[in-house]
Amino acid sequence: MSTRANVTAKLPIIVRAFSPGSGQRPSVRPPASRASGVPFAPRVVGRYLLCDVFAAGGMATLHLGRLMGPQGFSRTVAIKQLHPQYAHDPKFVAMFLDEARLASRVHHPNVVSPLDVISHPPDLFMVMDYVHGESLSRLLKRRPGEPVPPRIAAAIIGQVLLGLHAAHDAAGESGEPLELVHRDVSPHNIMVTKDGVAKVVDFGIAKAKARSQQTERGMLKGKLGYMSPEQINFETVDRRADVFAVGVVLWEMLTGRRLFDGDTPDVVLQNLMELPIPAPSSIVPVPPDLDHVVLSALGRSTEERFSNARAMAQALDYATPGASMLELAAWVDERAGDELAARAELVLDVEALRFDDFTQSGNLPFGSTPPPPSQAPAPEPPIPSTPPPVALAAPPKSRLSKKLVVLSALALLLGLSVWAWASYRPSPAVGGAGPSVVALPPTEARPEPAVQAPPAPSIETEAKLPEPSPLAEVAPSPPAAAVVSRPAARQAEPKADAAPPPSASARAVVKPAGDPCAVPYTVDKRGVKRFKEACF
Repeated sequence: MSTRANVTAKLPIIVRAFSPGSGQRPSVRPPASRASGVPFAPRVVGRYLLCDVFAAGGMATLHLGRLMGPQGFSRTVAIKQLHPQYAHDPKFVAMFLDEARLASRVHHPNVVSPLDVISHPPDLFMVMDYVHGESLSRLLKRRPGEPVPPRIAAAIIGQVLLGLHAAHDAAGESGEPLELVHRDVSPHNIMVTKDGVAKVVDFGIAKAKARSQQTERGMLKGKLGYMSPEQINFETVDRRADVFAVGVVLWEMLTGRRLFDGDTPDVVLQNLMELPIPAPSSIVPVPPDLDHVVLSALGRSTEERFSNARAMAQALDYATPGASMLELAAWVDERAGDELAARAELVLDVEALRFDDFTQSGNLPFGSTPPPPSQAPAPEPPIPSTPPPVALAAPPKSRLSKKLVVLSALALLLGLSVWAWASYRPSPAVGGAGPSVVALPPTEARPEPAVQAPPAPSIETEAKLPEPSPLAEVAPSPPAAAVVSRPAARQAEPKADAAPPPSASARAVVKPAGDPCAVPYTVDKRGVKRFKEACF
């Protein structure tokens, strides 16, 4: 069968692939927005404000939006909304979610990656960075038939190739290669920003090993004029299919013409499979090295092409160094400056919106959700008739402070006991050579110290002393303040056969005459009293 017969045999399949009921995305009229002069009511979707439509495709519309965070944080984003007629179709929903999941694995400045996915049945949204720029398709249509300067074309295509190479090398969460192939590289899916940066967008029909929704056998997806021959023949597709598509885009930019053009799909398909591809220099002045790069990318056999996108980017940079970002930005401004300025005004209008303006009324639009708790105003509590009692918690006491109090009390009690024992011992006639007991006259009542010492018998230090044989009654111990401030009034008369007059309030332990602790202290040369450690 001839090549033309093969092409004709594939036409019914391709026509079905582009029909509204198939996997190809039909043209859908975008909803009205302020960009077209008709107001679009902003809508709350989770923590986002869904605003004006500024672009539309066969599968979704693209809105301006605002991310509203806590403490006044906000950010302008692009929100892609799946068309309502597809939101109920499990296949399209799976494709939409596959695009978000796969594209989020590509991290490169020349690729627009998703930031978030929002499900508000029956609607499905994908949040992405807002790119203030224009599609390459619209930039070319602003000057139809006018070739793009080679340095400008090399700058745009070089960045696109680097972004695609990052996508081809992307890996899953466990590190396995995704074997991602865009399959829809075209001027429509290349964005050029106002600052001169090219970005690859729309991985909606990308092929990947981990994709949940696989393309059915006999179904073509993509734009026919940019498909590789292996896609048309339903053969295995790898990263070199994207290299072919980039070659088509570069050829068209340099020449200002369509490469595989035709009034019907069968003519386009026949040209793609059979038409000899002329060198760009046969149409416009182009360096020979640039001719070689373009024709190498357009090899109909995969073996004739560059092995990957980065290899083509390196060859392109060698053949024709790309323009600077400033030059590329000037080229974008020349072709789409007025449209970008109008959209910048639209962005300012969106950024002036406040989240509270759409939530305080309490009647949120359909499908919206209230703001997160950090943003919602707290309801005021009712005022009670009588104020409720307030329980004040006692300040916590550390274990260290409790120990210090206990040790201080024990030290004070020990000092008082030693002083009382040393001052009120009986005369030497009773027990030997010990100091006489001093009796103080009654004193006026004085306020007791703030720290109350526990009773003397509970002190473990006294319990450890050896038991004495005789007992003697002594006068009661005065308070510590009286002992320090007043001297003894008189000294009791010693008696050879009796102890001092008894007292009913306290008893003191008397040491035997030969006990070395009879005097539990010594006085050094400076007159400082030092207690004997062995006596305690």
